[in-house]
Amino acid sequence: MIIRKIQIDNYLCYYDTNTFELSEGLNIILGENGEGKTKFFESVDWLFNGENRDLDMLVSAKKLEETEIGDSFRIRVSMSVEQYGEKSIITKSFLAKKGKANECSTSSFMIEGIKENSSGERTQVDGTLLLDRIFPFQIQKYSMFKGEAELNIFESDSALVNLINLFSEAKHYDKYSEKGAFLREKAEKAVEDSSKLDKKNEALYKKLEGEILFLKNEKAKYLVHLNSTEEEIRKIEGNLQLAESHVNNADALETLNKRIKEIEERISYLNGRIDENYTTSLFDENWILVNFESFHKEFAEKVSAHSKKSRELQSEFDKQKGIKEGEKKAKAELLNNAVPLPIGVPSKSHMEEMLNDEICKVCNREAEKGSEAYEFMMKRLKTYLESQVVEDNELEKDEPLFKFDYINRLENLSISHEDNLKNLRLIRTKIKELFEFNDDRKKDIEELNEQLEKEITERERILGNSSIVEEKLIDVLKNYNAWQRDLKNHNQFQLDYTTKLKNLETELLAKKEKKDEIDTNSANSFLIKTRNILRDIETIFKDTKENKFDEFIEKLQTKSNSFFKTINIDAFTGTIVFTRRNKVNSTIVEIELQEGGRTFYKPNQSLLTSQHISILFAISELASEIQEENFPMIFDAPTSSFGENKTAQFLNLINETENQKILLIKDFLQTDKGAKALSIKKEFENIRRDKAFWVKLERPFDPNNLKTINTQVITL
Repeated sequence: MIIRKIQIDNYLCYYDTNTFELSEGLNIILGENGEGKTKFFESVDWLFNGENRDLDMLVSAKKLEETEIGDSFRIRVSMSVEQYGEKSIITKSFLAKKGKANECSTSSFMIEGIKENSSGERTQVDGTLLLDRIFPFQIQKYSMFKGEAELNIFESDSALVNLINLFSEAKHYDKYSEKGAFLREKAEKAVEDSSKLDKKNEALYKKLEGEILFLKNEKAKYLVHLNSTEEEIRKIEGNLQLAESHVNNADALETLNKRIKEIEERISYLNGRIDENYTTSLFDENWILVNFESFHKEFAEKVSAHSKKSRELQSEFDKQKGIKEGEKKAKAELLNNAVPLPIGVPSKSHMEEMLNDEICKVCNREAEKGSEAYEFMMKRLKTYLESQVVEDNELEKDEPLFKFDYINRLENLSISHEDNLKNLRLIRTKIKELFEFNDDRKKDIEELNEQLEKEITERERILGNSSIVEEKLIDVLKNYNAWQRDLKNHNQFQLDYTTKLKNLETELLAKKEKKDEIDTNSANSFLIKTRNILRDIETIFKDTKENKFDEFIEKLQTKSNSFFKTINIDAFTGTIVFTRRNKVNSTIVEIELQEGGRTFYKPNQSLLTSQHISILFAISELASEIQEENFPMIFDAPTSSFGENKTAQFLNLINETENQKILLIKDFLQTDKGAKALSIKKEFENIRRDKAFWVKLERPFDPNNLKTINTQVITL
């Protein structure tokens, strides 16, 4: 789209008919403040966006003054454009009727559209539809800028994202991503309903669903914390850089800051290596047994003594048992190893009878008192009587001396302790080594703290050599050190939140896998396969959209920096960096100026202006590439902070860029001190442009009377 002509009739200071015949390249409109430059911009904006209200405020006071009461005249802004080989004319106008002096009524507000084909035939069309077709309102937002302040169109979180969605290929995947998510959610619900039919898994399934929901909420909460912390870090870094701008020796300060950061990181690392969890080691590492050996020695001696005593007692017991066995054997030998009669045969009464009669009635021989036969029978009777006494405790005869083998167990325990003595003897060495290690680290930390204090003192000295006044310097020093501490704390918070999010993600994935496992075992297999396919489809669309999104950001960043360096040739620029950040429910793209990988805070207005213009030029060029269409860019006083030399350089450079540009500036004008006449400086002759205009008020005029105001349009 090329604007070929803009015509303004009776719009504010533009009395009667005023025409701007424009070129395809760079069009410069010169004008001092208050002489019609900004009113030109406002007239074009009214054509694009003006509504049917407060129209009487737009009427030329000079035209109204010259009109007879009861007569009417039209206020009109018209634009002739060329697009795709066709010509179009868009006109917005209304009728003003003078009722009495200085007052009028308005009517017949209209937007007219005319299309002209290659043969010159004209057709009346809907003006609103025509305007939206040739110059869409989405493009207008990135094409018209009033003043330097409006150049930064990306202050809101959504502005750049909306732009990327408008121009990048990512927008084509939105509907697919939404549809994919919808179908996947339906499939997930179907699988869940199928799984819940299996009653044995119902309780576990509900438990997993609750845990997954809890983890998602926790993840969202920590993501908010992380985003907030990152924003706070950027603010603190900005405050620090602003404070450092007062420092004369910035390089030395930067070096000091790096050394301080390295020392602090080293201190943090050493603190992490110190292990003073002695209570745990006391039990888990058996430190409590460090003095065990003396107790073991006493224990082993007592076990040995008890073992010896038990063996002596066992030996005596076995000896007595052997004697008894020997007596039995001797008796057996006396009987020629014949099997003796049972005890009690002959009976007690028979034995007493034979002893009383002094005769052995078994062998029928005499057995006088004192004889061997008599003594045998007496012993036989005694044995029987003794057998009757022992009979009640007969079970005790076969019991061992030591019913439980405790001595053997104690000996085994003593041997086991003996085997562990080697390891236990090393405990004292381990304790000594750990204490020495911790003490060495503490000494290192103490030395580092001393070094850190010296570096901080040196930093304060450098800060002290500042260009700001003493009372402000005190505040800067106080705030600077506080900001350094805050930055350190927030960096730790950032690390903690990142770790927590990673752990939550891992736990969430495990819960989902457990839930999927139940689904696999319980749900309908067809539903499982369908869900998995839809999951993959959603992921493909999502990843593709993000890739296209990132590709566009990279392309926009590259083009922006190319324009940025061109505009600021032979001057410091830094680098424009676009960063995509994910918030809880949205994606934002932030723009920052970096210097050596570090955010450059508080750049001067001139640098900011050239940064914004570079991005806008890059957007315009990308729009041309993507939509195969060029759109004009209209700037009102975009370089007021540049200064005339830089403005001249800027204009010469952008003259080489593509797309139609209309720049309204107040540079290269001067007032003759003697004649007080306004003129154009000779330097403007060296400015490369395709077309130039000068808008100025017709002289003479009364600055306190609008009826005398008329802006003239002079083509240079």
